[in-house]
Amino acid sequence: MDREKTVLIKEDEPTVQKGRRSLNAQFDAIGVLLNQGINLLTITSCKDTQSTGSVDVCKIIGNGLTDPESHKNRCYNNGEHVTDTESSCESSFACSSTSSGISCCSESDEESTSSEDDDDDDDDSDYSTSSINKRWTTKNGYNLTTFDQTECSGKWDDEPLPLPVWSNKSKDHLVIDKLYAYEDLVAIIETTLQHMIQETHYDTVNNFIDFYDSFKKDSHSKNLREFFQLYFPPVNRQNHMCVSLGMEIVSRVALLRPDIAEYFYLVSCEEAVEDTLSYIEHCEESNIEAAAWSLEKEHALVAMKIIVAGREGMIILDPGYHVARVVTVMKDQNYPHTGFFTQSNEPGCKREYCYTFSHNNDHFISWHERTTRNGQQKYETSLIYVDRPYRSALDVTVRRNLVYNFRSLLSRDAKGRVFAGVYFPVLADSADSSVTIFYDDGIDNQILKTKVKFTAFTSKIPDNIMCHLRKLAPQLRIDLSSLINILQRSANIIADSDFVAQMLQINDVIAVLSADN
Repeated sequence: MDREKTVLIKEDEPTVQKGRRSLNAQFDAIGVLLNQGINLLTITSCKDTQSTGSVDVCKIIGNGLTDPESHKNRCYNNGEHVTDTESSCESSFACSSTSSGISCCSESDEESTSSEDDDDDDDDSDYSTSSINKRWTTKNGYNLTTFDQTECSGKWDDEPLPLPVWSNKSKDHLVIDKLYAYEDLVAIIETTLQHMIQETHYDTVNNFIDFYDSFKKDSHSKNLREFFQLYFPPVNRQNHMCVSLGMEIVSRVALLRPDIAEYFYLVSCEEAVEDTLSYIEHCEESNIEAAAWSLEKEHALVAMKIIVAGREGMIILDPGYHVARVVTVMKDQNYPHTGFFTQSNEPGCKREYCYTFSHNNDHFISWHERTTRNGQQKYETSLIYVDRPYRSALDVTVRRNLVYNFRSLLSRDAKGRVFAGVYFPVLADSADSSVTIFYDDGIDNQILKTKVKFTAFTSKIPDNIMCHLRKLAPQLRIDLSSLINILQRSANIIADSDFVAQMLQINDVIAVLSADN
């Protein structure tokens, strides 16, 4: 979106009637724009104070980085929509787990017109934003103390992975009295999420390369499993998989709403559980820590406990699986419960997701996946443990991914559609190893795919392959030389038969560990 767009909602009703209708009209307008594919960046609201609130302005601004100050002028007072100056409202959703709901903030009696005051506000804003950044992020990474990921090295106990660890305490609920206030919150988070998904990659190739390079540089290590146990996976803000994507979305929400970000936490997921009842009984027999030796926890997401208008639920964010929406999971499965939604609908394959509280135990969210191919449906259920924050996201989940036998580097659009990238399996026989290159060919959103032997990247790359790479590189938002370098280094790793054999052996042992789940 190249310019600022403004939606005006006029009201001629009596003041006492207009509050909720005005806000609902604004959400309708926002919904229309979202459905039209307009990427919303910031949503601010201001009131014409000279006409007794006769006009509410919902301003939607596109392009650039989100302004963390632009959301400070929206707050709610006992369910009424009011406005304030930046200095009078620290948080419109700041709350506790009490029945009082959202804490309120009052309008200021007068506004300053002094440029000196404005300068002071700017200085305070810069300081505030800097403080928020330091709380959640570092120069090229994340504040692992804030995410509770520093002192969580689980015991190995002769297992292929360290034992996962969870916090001793549960997180508090975010309490929101009014349904429309929750819709407002979802609009802010979802807009931020969609921009983040569009601006980042899903990338398990670069961490694979870094892991290999570190192993080769360690002159004392010949045994990959020993090195694997000593290696602590790095995390940065460029090469993302599910864990760092979770940290990234929380960090971005924190710039807009630091009070809200405090309620988010990382949660662990066991994928493709065959017998969910037995799994839950096994985990809850004493506590989940007692069952940790048999858990793989190969995926991590972001969760928040909520109470909306007196009803309990959860927010789930899953950017690692390209879910470009805020998933609301209500215990009673009534609105705003999300239910089934289409995650992807490509030729030959349709994927639908649904998140619900487990009927067996509300410490778990059941993530149902329905895949339709050639008219045939397949169902799969994964289990997300949401009772307590997951402290081993780096130590277990990222580490586990290092030896997984499939790698990918992907671009997604704002709606979570994967439209460009590379992916490849890691095979024991390097002669059979190939990489799939795909990108949007610009004709009716059709994806062009081609499979290339890795040996093509060990010498001069053929012209026909270079043609594909020239089209792929801009869609991956990396320069051509960097893309070629990634593929050449990947080819060298695939050709290292000793490393690949040891890596696949570790992967197989992990698969046996969780085979009964």
